[in-house]
Amino acid sequence: MMVADASVWINLAATGVSHRILQSLPTPLAITDVALGELERGRPKGRRAADEVATLLQMGLTQVIPLTAEDEALFLSMVAGPASETLDDGEAATLACAARLGASAVIDERKATGLAARRLAALSVCCTCDLLLGPDVRAAFGSVEFADAVYAALTNARMRVPDGHAAAIIDLVGDRAASCLSIPARFRIPARVADKLVEAGN
Repeated sequence: MMVADASVWINLAATGVSHRILQSLPTPLAITDVALGELERGRPKGRRAADEVATLLQMGLTQVIPLTAEDEALFLSMVAGPASETLDDGEAATLACAARLGASAVIDERKATGLAARRLAALSVCCTCDLLLGPDVRAAFGSVEFADAVYAALTNARMRVPDGHAAAIIDLVGDRAASCLSIPARFRIPARVADKLVEAGN
């Protein structure tokens, strides 16, 4: 099992084909009740990820994992303390539930992945890009359709692209990568353009 944070579900909803992505994943993807609550609070702002997850729940493609008393100590230790060492509730719940279940945590935020590496070394942590670039997911789509879905996540949800995935994502979406601000600029902007920007700054 994998347990995904709210931002991951926002990215998946933005693709427009989240049900097919979940159907093609080799491991079930779940959401915590805390992360689901965060998505619900986005409804008044017009965010549709909560509706998307509700549909996926009705289809039996995901499930809600409740935060339990067993998770409380770890959860609280990650939400209380210095700002540099604490996470928001959804991120902390995702990590705590995944640790209890022996599942993988799917989380995009650098701070959360860094904290997990320091405090939960045995926990497997991946990101939305890992899910989308997996061979099972890619095989479920035609190349153009898949590229459009990933581009939608980049533009509509500003899906974070870690450095290690930048080349693969850019290769996938092609020239459209230039308009995707969540791809690090040093990868997104062609070298010749970057050189001109540097010269202009001087």
